[in-house]
Amino acid sequence: LGPSLKTGPKAPRGLEMASGGATKTDWTLHGHMAAHDRTDVLRPRRLLMPRSIAQQRRVESSRCAREVLRGAVPLRGGAVHHFEEQRRARWLLSDTEACVPLTTRPNRGLHWQAVGAALRVLGEHPAYRLSPAVANASWDCTDLRSAFPEFSAVGVRPLQHGLVNRLVFELRADPLAKPHIAQIGVARLPDDPTLPLSHAVLWSSAGDVTAKGGQLDVVSLGWQGVGLTPRLEDWCSGAPTWLDGEPFVARLMLEVDLGAGQISLSLGGWSDQPVVLSAPFLKEEDAEYPWYPVVALTGVGHEARLLDFQVRNDV
Repeated sequence: LGPSLKTGPKAPRGLEMASGGATKTDWTLHGHMAAHDRTDVLRPRRLLMPRSIAQQRRVESSRCAREVLRGAVPLRGGAVHHFEEQRRARWLLSDTEACVPLTTRPNRGLHWQAVGAALRVLGEHPAYRLSPAVANASWDCTDLRSAFPEFSAVGVRPLQHGLVNRLVFELRADPLAKPHIAQIGVARLPDDPTLPLSHAVLWSSAGDVTAKGGQLDVVSLGWQGVGLTPRLEDWCSGAPTWLDGEPFVARLMLEVDLGAGQISLSLGGWSDQPVVLSAPFLKEEDAEYPWYPVVALTGVGHEARLLDFQVRNDV
């Protein structure tokens, strides 16, 4: 063609004009876009549009513990958050005069301030940076009454007096190690760290709930466990058991209402019908001795993490 002959409009980017006005594919551009092509034979995709990640999280977080346990062993990340968190917008729009739940998470609330001589903190791993794990890699505890302080760990942040405090623990056991009884709960720390706990509410992996410094009363049996039964004024049995076989990982939920003096227990996720016990001594205010989250790891191979610490109040 001569230099003065006009060849028509300029071809779009990625395409070039061929003789007769037909287009041919720019294979360089095709190679970059092949990974996103829905008709790719090596990477087929669903014809229907999948749910967005945000919608999946909303669905998972609204599940109660019953639905999580029905789906067998897997522990979904959304189960950490309480199902009430997803109803906030609905409450605000439906009833403007009702109380609105205000929730907050204390800074560094998932860290540990002190551990016993038999435990160590696994905070150097990047996966444990926000929620460090504490593990027993030393020796076994032969007497459960002496689990504090040698085999215990205490959280950094105290529970807020008069408010609802929600704690989520994750505990693991070594399948090859001899089974031992672990404990979680809340406690007031004594002045002398070598002394046993004088005020505490503890939930053991054997399904026992014990109180130190007061009495326990059953408010609701819940649907988990074999049925809560009072044995003594400070001891109840029949709560949900955990780490008593497969799976060797358990997610435990504690809701401690320091205003009403009650504690709720759920296994696997937040339950709409948890085990509820009344402990009136939880309402006693003492600024010098606040309540702290506590865990006792009595067997070698036990690991524990605080996955969530939430404080709730109605305003």
